Amino acid sequence: MRRNLILITAMSLFAQPGLAWAELKVGDPAPSLTIATWVKGEPVSLENADEDEVFVIEFWATWCGPCRTSIPHLSEMQAHFKDNGVTCVGISDENVGVVKKFLESGWDKKMRYTVAVDKGKQTGIDWMKAAGRNGIPCAFVVKGGKIQWIGHPMNKLDEKLAELTKDTEYGKNSKQKKALKKKFTKAVEASEWKKALAAADKLIELDKADFTIRLEKFRILSREMGDAAAARSFGRELIREWERQEDLCQFAGLLLEDKDSVGKKDVKLAVAAAKKAARLSHTRDPVCLRAYAMALAEAGKYKLAVKWQKKAVKLAKGDLKLRAELKKTLKEYEKQLKAEES
Repeated sequence: MRRNLILITAMSLFAQPGLAWAELKVGDPAPSLTIATWVKGEPVSLENADEDEVFVIEFWATWCGPCRTSIPHLSEMQAHFKDNGVTCVGISDENVGVVKKFLESGWDKKMRYTVAVDKGKQTGIDWMKAAGRNGIPCAFVVKGGKIQWIGHPMNKLDEKLAELTKDTEYGKNSKQKKALKKKFTKAVEASEWKKALAAADKLIELDKADFTIRLEKFRILSREMGDAAAARSFGRELIREWERQEDLCQFAGLLLEDKDSVGKKDVKLAVAAAKKAARLSHTRDPVCLRAYAMALAEAGKYKLAVKWQKKAVKLAKGDLKLRAELKKTLKEYEKQLKAEES
């Protein structure tokens, strides 16, 4: 259990995208951007950029879960390093209508950087294929017309930007976080929960965007220390303050599966987390609606569960696998509703 506690974030999130034989590498001149449509933000020209300008060219897709997870991080990087001449550009090879619909579904406020659609997948060929990269999200950092870094946008991209822009304060902050994470891990492995909580609180203070450490704090309070009241209080505060729908969906899922602390699932808190996630998505994200319907079903509110599950099925028409799963669960909810009404 203790090992599972140590930072919930999936390993795949930080894994490097798949590598193949590469001819485009760090130090090489950056290829051109062949863009069909600049969906959000001003067009970017690497050829006409100043020597001190820094560009983050990220390849992503609306259907990619890890891409969605990295979007808030890229937005934070754009906001933090903007005055230092950094411009982030997210490039998708999907249809422009798909990307626009994605932004309109609530992601426009979260994706606070330039968004573009590739022309005939040419940019992907010139960058991703040439670099031997076949997994997304994948980011390239460009300065002075040359590639400075290639990797997963959540794996030390911020440190590279701090280095290139000479942002020593950010670098200092990053070192503090690393030291605290080591303390946290050491305390967890030794079952020293008060020390782990102290380290978690300092990490939360340093990083306002780190949801993972907040989940860790909740799990320590509820599971390891058995302090249900403190856990619920922190959980309510988290739901009230947090604005990322995917994180709240994850929290709802954790609450519905976590029976160890109080002998039962915390359904009420799960409903609150999933409800806010659904609201933040403007009830347009089938994954968030699935989480909300699941929480409602656990609460015995099958009529509402059926309502939101039906909408999730309708919205998932572009994802056949997800839609099939949603339909299967919908039948279960309908069966429970019928039994309740008979």
